[in-house]
Order: sequence, then structure tokens, then C-alpha cells
Amino acid sequence: MHQKTVGQILSEERQKRRLSTADFAKRARIRENYIIALESDKYEDLPPAVFVKGYVKMYARILGFDSAPVLALLRRDFSLSVRGTLVPREFLTPILKRRNRTARVTSALIGLAVVFLTVSGYVSWQWYQLQQPPRLLITEPSENTVSSPSVTIRGETDIGALLTINNQPVALQPDGSFEVTLEFFTEGIVSLVAESTDQKGRTSTEVRQVQVQF
Repeated sequence: MHQKTVGQILSEERQKRRLSTADFAKRARIRENYIIALESDKYEDLPPAVFVKGYVKMYARILGFDSAPVLALLRRDFSLSVRGTLVPREFLTPILKRRNRTARVTSALIGLAVVFLTVSGYVSWQWYQLQQPPRLLITEPSENTVSSPSVTIRGETDIGALLTINNQPVALQPDGSFEVTLEFFTEGIVSLVAESTDQKGRTSTEVRQVQVQF
């Protein structure tokens, strides 16, 4: 059996009292077009829900019936929109589902974008690294150090690079570190020129100047 709507119940109660919509509008001091919209269940033509509930209570007071069951039916079949108006629940549910589905799609797209950017960043960094000359760092001596004729040079470079200091080949340790001592036979400022060359012929150069004193 089809259940009556709120509008149908209110319309039947009014007609039992043999009141026209115009007569009831005058008694209730409610605009007649609101009476017609309410009894036709056209809630989109009505003001916010708080007024609609007030209209139902006014019907009950004037026509002499209990408003509680009608208000309960109203709460069951309708929900508040963001603007405070009443919206049929069957219209609201698909909207919520679409929003949830949109949120899931958005989250998935964001996840894919993060993965893409991470992979792209890694590949770009690797490509950048491959285009760079070998790393070369001299840790000792520091610039303008005063030294004895025996000068010890320490540092590190990329594993597999070819290292020379003042054109003399220098052996690397397995981790790319190196240590070599050069002898100088004259006093004064001398230059230590270190060059590291990788397998593609790219070269890095570091220069240190030290003061040799006997």
C-alpha cells in the first residue's frame, strides 16, 4: 500500500475542515503559494526547513491533529541541503555517492601523480649525475698551508676514475680515497694540481697552493 506523503496528509486534513487553500492561508497567515507548494510536496518552492516545520505545526494547531507523526515522516523522507532547504533523500544519496566516488578518483590521481613525479625525479637525478664529471675532493692540505718539503695530499674521488696529481698517477683505494706524498726541493709557494678523469673522458680539477719551507 502506497504511503501518503506529508503534503497529501496536510491537504486531506485541510479538506476535512472544508477550507480552501485561500481560506487556510488567511487563518494561518501563510502565503497561499506556500500552502499549495507544501501540499504538493514541492519543497524546492518553499523557504528553509525551519519554516516548513513551522507550517506543519500551524496546520496541526488550526486543524486539530498531532503534528509529531507528520514531522517524523518529514524527517524520514527529507534531508537538509547546504542551504538549509529540504531535499528528498533519494536525490541526496546519489550526490553523496558521486562525491565519494570523485574523492576516490581524486585520491588515486594524486597517488599516481606522486609516483610519477618521484620516478621522474629519480630518473632526472640519475641522468644529471651521469652527465657530471667525477667527484673530486681534497681534504688535506688546506689552501696556503705551510709545509715541509714532504707534502701529503689526501682526498677522495669516484671509484674507477683515473687520478693524477701534478701529472703523476695516483692509486685509489677501493672506496675511492687516496693518499700520496710529494717531495719538493725548493722553498716557496707550490701548486698541487689534482685531476680526476672518468671513463667518458670528463675531468674534474682541484688546485691547492702550499708554502714549502725547509
